[in-house]
Amino acid sequence: MDMQPCLATLLESIVQRRKAAGLSQAQLANRVRYQPSYLSKAERGLLGVPSQSLIGAIDAELNAGGRLVELRRHAWLEDKGSRAGITWPRTLEEVVPTDRRQLIVGGSAATVGPAVGPEPPAPVSSPIGASRRAGGAIDLSGRWWTAWQTFRDGEEIHSAQEASLEQAGAKIHIEALTRGLSSEEGGYLWWGELQVFDEEIIMGWYVSSDSPVRSKGSLFLSLNPHGDRLTGRWVGLSYDGMFIEGWGAVARDEQTSLALIERLKKQYPKVA
Repeated sequence: MDMQPCLATLLESIVQRRKAAGLSQAQLANRVRYQPSYLSKAERGLLGVPSQSLIGAIDAELNAGGRLVELRRHAWLEDKGSRAGITWPRTLEEVVPTDRRQLIVGGSAATVGPAVGPEPPAPVSSPIGASRRAGGAIDLSGRWWTAWQTFRDGEEIHSAQEASLEQAGAKIHIEALTRGLSSEEGGYLWWGELQVFDEEIIMGWYVSSDSPVRSKGSLFLSLNPHGDRLTGRWVGLSYDGMFIEGWGAVARDEQTSLALIERLKKQYPKVA
């Protein structure tokens, strides 16, 4: 398939580095905690410019020293520029790899890749959060980050997972793309169905798609008026037993989703 030069360079570099490391797609996907089918689509360019979180994880796993992250930045700039009819006056040779950093993920410190600041502003303004279909109805389709306050052996855990939302009318299919935590820590993949009420409240259910895991339950979320985040509660069967509940949040990036959990805990301290 035809693709823009910078994106082609990024994807070719990923494949070359993966093969040089002696890893299959499935092996690399397992190490960076993404579904193999998702990584396969990313490598073939079917997802457009891959997410910053995916490339950061791959960069760290393949010891690319920030090179893949910078290649993605150029692919992102190229994509935004082409949509606006702009060619960015940059060359890949000008790239200086950034340093690695520590992030708090799933309640513990983990090296996840090069430091990456916010994406540079696009040359034209674009809406943040949800788009709107014809007639003005909100459309939440796309890739989001979900964060959950959960528990294991009585200890509180915060995990974040990238998820795909596909909306058709008032119905939404949601599916986790990453585990967030390792299987040993209690991470699992899941999917569910939601329904939008009055473009304000979203209710539904979720169930584990990992056969050994029995977790399942209900979701009640409130949609921010700007359409860029959802916050609410989950209740269901989890590792610690029946009727476990906690806060949940959905946002366009991992850090925001986790920050929303902390904000909810401070706003409603009496809620378990």
